[in-house]
Amino acid sequence: MKLGTIMVALVAAVFVGSALSAFAEDKAKAEAKKGVAKRLYKDRQEFVGTIVCVGCELEKRGAHAQCTLHAKHAQGLLARDGTLWTFIDNTRGHHLIKQKKLLGKPIKVVGWKFPKTQYIEAWSYYVKKGDKWVHWDYCKICGFEPGEFKGTDKCPGCAEDGEDEEEGK
Repeated sequence: MKLGTIMVALVAAVFVGSALSAFAEDKAKAEAKKGVAKRLYKDRQEFVGTIVCVGCELEKRGAHAQCTLHAKHAQGLLARDGTLWTFIDNTRGHHLIKQKKLLGKPIKVVGWKFPKTQYIEAWSYYVKKGDKWVHWDYCKICGFEPGEFKGTDKCPGCAEDGEDEEEGK
């Protein structure tokens, strides 16, 4: 009788242990899926500096960057304090990395920085013309255009064109 009770208790302990282990594993998987919270629109910051070639700037600092050979003069932001920032190469950042017309221009980039990195995820930017800052925002149709689109991905012209298409005009 005692042996039977011990066996039942042992089986119950193994079952409970397995259930707890599975629960802990499911909880860990759920937390891993959550990951880091996405950046929020309201958390954007301004980064002021000059657009420079990252490789050429690093060569000035002693690096053997081989900019022409490998990086193809990818651009970044040289902040006023000397910090060299790189842009995340996504739809909005690609223009800042590749548009040679921006090279050497004073610029304010609006976007997000990430802990323990020197990367900026760009949302929009301002280029200094004379004494004024001209805002450039992204249109998923046209690319970057002057103006402020208030968090949408459409310029006024594209938004109007889209309304015309919806109405069948």
